[in-house]
Amino acid sequence: MSNTMVHLLQQATASTFEELAFLFLETECTEEQAEAPLDAIVTVNFHGPARGRLTLSASSALLPAIAANMLGEEQSRFVPLQRDALGEMANVVCGNLLPLAAGAEAVFRLDAPQWMTDADAVTRTGDASVASVIFGVEDGRVAAQLYVFEGHDALVGTVSEGAAA
Repeated sequence: MSNTMVHLLQQATASTFEELAFLFLETECTEEQAEAPLDAIVTVNFHGPARGRLTLSASSALLPAIAANMLGEEQSRFVPLQRDALGEMANVVCGNLLPLAAGAEAVFRLDAPQWMTDADAVTRTGDASVASVIFGVEDGRVAAQLYVFEGHDALVGTVSEGAAA
């Protein structure tokens, strides 16, 4: 995993949560946050100079706050709306990350966010993330992972030092 790509993923995830959901992510999880399940999972596939997937996982207990803050409501109990809100967060994190990683001139197409019901379904055989970050937030956690399947050289910091030599 490249330190550069981890830093960019961390930056894109934290700023998106702060700006859209008004939630401030902590890089260190408390014991309570570390025990919270990452049971709400959304993926966004991207295509362009590089092809891959961004996965955003969160503790489902955070979904009402994410949706309510994004919509400017007091509370959001409507589950499909909560899922849509997490999907939009994943879409924006991916949309913010790719220009940072590939340059502003690079053009990517993002697929619609897909809700995953099982963490095992996210990782297919042979998949390895190029960057992974985890944050504590309120009483839960948020994690983001970036997978790149083609075009590694189009993204800053995804080529391992050994491969570059």
